[in-house]
Amino acid sequence: MGHLKTIRAVTPKPEQDIKVQQKAKPAHHTDTGFENRHPLPDPVKRSFWRFLRRRYFGDDDWPKAKHQIGKIPTETPDHDAIQNPDPSRLQVTWVGHATVLVQYGGLNILTDPVFSERASPFKRLGPKRYTQPGLAIEQLPKLDLVLLSHNHYDHFDLASLTQLGNAPRYVLPLKNGPLLEKAGIRADRYVELDWDESHHHDDLKITHVPSNHWSSRTTKDRKEMLWGGYVLEFADGYRFYFVGDTGWNEALFTEMGAIHGGIDFGLIPIGAYDPRDFMRNSHCNPEEAIQIMQKMGVKQALAIHWGTFVLTAEPVDEPPVRFASARKENGIADGDFIAPPIGATRFFDGKAAAASTTAQKVEHTASGS
Repeated sequence: MGHLKTIRAVTPKPEQDIKVQQKAKPAHHTDTGFENRHPLPDPVKRSFWRFLRRRYFGDDDWPKAKHQIGKIPTETPDHDAIQNPDPSRLQVTWVGHATVLVQYGGLNILTDPVFSERASPFKRLGPKRYTQPGLAIEQLPKLDLVLLSHNHYDHFDLASLTQLGNAPRYVLPLKNGPLLEKAGIRADRYVELDWDESHHHDDLKITHVPSNHWSSRTTKDRKEMLWGGYVLEFADGYRFYFVGDTGWNEALFTEMGAIHGGIDFGLIPIGAYDPRDFMRNSHCNPEEAIQIMQKMGVKQALAIHWGTFVLTAEPVDEPPVRFASARKENGIADGDFIAPPIGATRFFDGKAAAASTTAQKVEHTASGS
């Protein structure tokens, strides 16, 4: 008769159990959702109701959308280039706000698609578009990827996503999948990422990175869904950064610059920043956008998040003016950080061309010495 072997369960000590839980739960995860990395103190108490009170009964003189029509320059996109892109060079078309068509390495990528008339859950209330999209949905090329930064209505528009449908693949932050499914997007067509997690789409590496922001679709779900930006690394090593929505946070961007710095091209927000005490931790101003560029080591960039919806109190045409001044003060060439008209298609050297230019400069310097 064989011997019966007794196996005793080992009960972990309380302090061991706590350590396991802490290790399993990242620091930015909370019991109800998420928190910013290196969170900043709030200058004022913020809530949806305080925002409405400040918006409609405060001392700030907010622009009215109907009076802003025509104030923002527009341009006809390069439709031929959009339908027949050169895979060896980057081309970006600013559709408006944070919606940008990014084309490189044979991929067509769209960021935060919003084509609706309002950035709002309501048909007749909420921020109304005063500049029409630079491209219509039916003018887009066949999309490979859609990147979603967070769930605010000016970035996550269910009507637009429904129109885009299940043809592209979607990448979005944690806990946003059920919301995307409300647009009819199947679960097998998207991937959710936590901060610092990466996903590979063929040879493209997509890493979800933090921003200093928050999320909310209602008055009761603040920070329940994650938010952030993306660093893309293409097969040839070209690196692209979509910041998403963010306030300036020196500790955060210093840390991220050390980890992810050395970016070939970025989409960096410059608008929706006043009243400053209320918006500081949510939206960077043009001067802070320059700091993000510098901390992250971004070589060239496109200014986004302005010129489309009245979200805040500053004049709608102020961001590019302050931006141009800050760019000049920091010695950044006009062509290295651009704020073009809505609809504009712009072209930038890809990795091979940039490497060739660098080699020619080195050769020229050597021959001249």
